[in-house]
Amino acid sequence: MRKVCYIILIAVEVIYGSTRGDVKILEATENIQYLSQKIATDYLFFYKNPENIILKNQLYKNIDNLQFYIKEIRDIADAKEGIYTQNLLNYFTYRLEQIKYIPNEKINISKIEFILKSSEILLEGAKSIAKEHRYKFSKEEKMLMLSKEIVYLLKRVNKYYMALYIGINSHTNYEKMQQAIRDMDSRLEIINSYSYPIEFENKLNEINEIWNRDKNFFYQVEELSIPYILSESTEYMEDLLIEIEQYHKKNL
Repeated sequence: MRKVCYIILIAVEVIYGSTRGDVKILEATENIQYLSQKIATDYLFFYKNPENIILKNQLYKNIDNLQFYIKEIRDIADAKEGIYTQNLLNYFTYRLEQIKYIPNEKINISKIEFILKSSEILLEGAKSIAKEHRYKFSKEEKMLMLSKEIVYLLKRVNKYYMALYIGINSHTNYEKMQQAIRDMDSRLEIINSYSYPIEFENKLNEINEIWNRDKNFFYQVEELSIPYILSESTEYMEDLLIEIEQYHKKNL
């Protein structure tokens, strides 16, 4: 009987350790998804403001952050995770080596296209790694992951808006921006069904109000370009969503 109990205890510890590792990897992949879009968006703004040292430093900082989360996944997902994950991580590292020199090089359309493509590669890879580490989420975990996803989608919408504003691959980018807006709407519909305390309900109402206004401006990029206003508005929504994230994190 004692031996059986010992085996059960070991099994529980293994499962707990595995889940804890999965949580960290999932959080890292969410951060990579966000940073992939943020770096691309910031570079598009940098293209329009090449003398802006703050933007340049911000790019370097977020490239460092991206490197940190890639390393974090690698540290947790050792060789036991299989060749697929390891190959993705190796490719991330290779791509990052190319990206980190971009802010200090002469800006041109070719560099922008490279950054846009890299953002999609990192996004696709991060989502693929996340699928390998999914487990049955609690209600609060679902809402936490959903709120983080909305933050990334906001940045994604803004990225394609800026690409359209600059005039790169207009038709393709417009379609991708439309899809990101639809994804935002569907995620917000779910998060709106959650019963929040009045303080956070007010924050969510504010997010909905701003988003319902701003998405019309996103659609009108060809008629009315206001990238700096929309960027500031998006960042404000992100701040509110991060507060909602923290609420769900505290409830785990």
